[in-house]
Amino acid sequence: MDIKLADQHIFRLDDRLTPEEIRQRAMDRRTGAFGGGLDSIFSRPKADDIELIDSQRRLEPFWHVQCSAIYVYDRSHDYVVPATGQQVQSVTVQGEDYPTSAGAFTIPTVEHNREEYRQALYLDGVSGAAVAEAPNLIGNPKHEVTDLEALAAEADIVRPPEQRASFVVRQLLTGMLKPLQADVVHEESITFEYVDLYFRPWWAFEFHWKLKDKKGVIELDPVTGELRNSQALMARLSRTVTRDSLFDIGADTVGLLVPGGSIAVKVAKLAIDHQNQSR
Repeated sequence: MDIKLADQHIFRLDDRLTPEEIRQRAMDRRTGAFGGGLDSIFSRPKADDIELIDSQRRLEPFWHVQCSAIYVYDRSHDYVVPATGQQVQSVTVQGEDYPTSAGAFTIPTVEHNREEYRQALYLDGVSGAAVAEAPNLIGNPKHEVTDLEALAAEADIVRPPEQRASFVVRQLLTGMLKPLQADVVHEESITFEYVDLYFRPWWAFEFHWKLKDKKGVIELDPVTGELRNSQALMARLSRTVTRDSLFDIGADTVGLLVPGGSIAVKVAKLAIDHQNQSR
């Protein structure tokens, strides 16, 4: 089996809203930071009673890995063909005689098969859960990250992925490896077209309801404009990662991911023309 890996990239999605627009949207929704619960039924805060006390910019990771598989093989198969009636004793096909039995005759053949599959995964870099909105997110403006240390300067917190490239590759291989019932295999290949790590931005704003002495947090996605409530600002992180540790896939690693020690795995770097492909 040949397994080909595309060049691996790290992208940072660009904010589509300005910091001023982001802050204003959060301020407009600040009373919503204290919604829910019994207190909100009997006591609703007024906007003038809520003050902004802190804010935070975060970059959170998710993976986009996509691959295609091709299987080309031959397989012997006997086709049972019904005769026109019980009176038929045999049938001649291209000079070969085939006796009938129970009103049918059997022709031995060789089937020439080709199967193609394509699948993409979008997984949260921390939890490993599916990110439903990711297919739409990656089509937004972005820039490639070549220096992870420089990325850290773009936000207050850059969450390092807990799930590495090998984890996502393993998920895809599980679904793309197909056991073949074949006499001869002409081609058996899996091509990883994308092995990309994305960092998406979030802004978080912490508000203080002075009358009740309560704190609430509103988070805003500056790419989609989505707003959501949160319990608290995220604690600062000190752990850093390297590119090599994130993209921990090579010939030896992929060989371990493919079940069956007798399978020969070839890993090749694949240059893919992205100009005519939409992300």
